[in-house]
Amino acid sequence: MERQKVKNCIDSGGNFCPCNLAYSNDCIRCNMLNNNNCCDCVWQGVCILNTLNHNKLYKPNERKQYLCKIVENKEIEKDVYLMKINIPNELSKDLYRPGSYVMLKSKEKNSDIFNTPISVMDIENDILEVVIRSVGPKTKAIVKSSELYVKGPYFNGIFGLENINKAFNEKCMLILSGLSQVNAIKVVKKLIDNNRVDVFINSDGILIDEVTNKIKDLGANIYYFDINDLEVIRGHIKENNIGLVYCASNLAVSKIIRDIVDSIDDTIKLSISNNNLICCGEGMCGACGIEINGEIVKTCKSQIDSRIFLDAKFK
Repeated sequence: MERQKVKNCIDSGGNFCPCNLAYSNDCIRCNMLNNNNCCDCVWQGVCILNTLNHNKLYKPNERKQYLCKIVENKEIEKDVYLMKINIPNELSKDLYRPGSYVMLKSKEKNSDIFNTPISVMDIENDILEVVIRSVGPKTKAIVKSSELYVKGPYFNGIFGLENINKAFNEKCMLILSGLSQVNAIKVVKKLIDNNRVDVFINSDGILIDEVTNKIKDLGANIYYFDINDLEVIRGHIKENNIGLVYCASNLAVSKIIRDIVDSIDDTIKLSISNNNLICCGEGMCGACGIEINGEIVKTCKSQIDSRIFLDAKFK
């Protein structure tokens, strides 16, 4: 494997590393722990193999599940609900990160098959804010509950997180469409102090006032555009020398935005929301797997270059 193509695991070196994948020799990051006896991760932090050898007599540290009360639940559009959930501080302190998400399930549903991955919209004083569309048995049960099981934290809701985390004195453009817009608040919070942030919101889709108002309060510039006329996007990137584009939308729109960006300058940094199917969030079930260069990649934990992800083969 070429060094520049090594995948990064979002949990590498964190509280949940080594995880069950390392114990089963399926580690995403460490080739010594995935049946490839070659140490080439170029990792500058804690060695996963060494940590596992020290901890092999113990079970891996796993994410906790908490029973939490819903403090607000309102329908903001047909079958779309804004929910505010009181969560423990030990969980909320990790959910400020861009790309964070949780697993939710109704108090009445004991089985983990009801766990539903939901992006974190915002965290304020240990109040978790999420937006949920009620479409099936899992989400229908969630929006009817007064208490929920909240499991987390999970972190891989965005591809290209490094671009966002390292941005400094950059001209940044966020393009938001659909429910994926909810994770833009934490992205703006991360960028706004050291960068110029322009946010474009699709006026032809769902508009969430709570998202727009929070972004305005943070000091970002907000514009509206029609998803059927993307010349305004192309023009803004060209005229303003945009260095970082973050697209929060479905796969089809993200591909269109990628093509527009690359037609202008393919060195512009590109980050996108991870809207791929996620079930367990731990890389165990295989539901999130996509094929890249003949290899199945677990997108619930693997940080992947946005452009490579958009060219992958999906199930």
